[in-house]
Amino acid sequence: MIGLSILDVKKFMAGILTGSMFDKFYLRDGEIQTFTEFHLGGYLNRPYFDSEEWEALGGRQLCLWAEVKPFAFQLIKGHKLPVRFKLVFQLSDENTRWLLDKYHLSASMEDIGGLFMNITYEHQKLVCTSGVSYKTFIPDKTLEQCWDETVCRYFKQNHIAVERV
Repeated sequence: MIGLSILDVKKFMAGILTGSMFDKFYLRDGEIQTFTEFHLGGYLNRPYFDSEEWEALGGRQLCLWAEVKPFAFQLIKGHKLPVRFKLVFQLSDENTRWLLDKYHLSASMEDIGGLFMNITYEHQKLVCTSGVSYKTFIPDKTLEQCWDETVCRYFKQNHIAVERV
């Protein structure tokens, strides 16, 4: 787990709200505080979908950020910055498999609860904290190290300046 301070808040916010920077990540959870607090639950609501729509989701349980982003944008846009927000992004199953293969890691998908980026804005500071959740105890920390490196590279590829906190 690492903490990264995001140095250019305006550029990051443009990437997250109007760009495609996190579109392929699952939104696990979120909250946005403006004039009141809004909660964004990331789990798909099965009763909302008919059988064909649910089948088209391919067993996915979580929303993609691209699906929630327009609503979050409506909550945040305007002349005033939010008081606070927290977004918990989870790497998609497909990209988690890619990461495991790329680094030849022994952890299996069944052992992993998720690879996360927690984005928090508060007191005019924007911080990203990486994290890995396991479904079972795993003493090997290689996956966490690889995920931390991947998060740093992801920000660099998206031209977002960060520094470790």
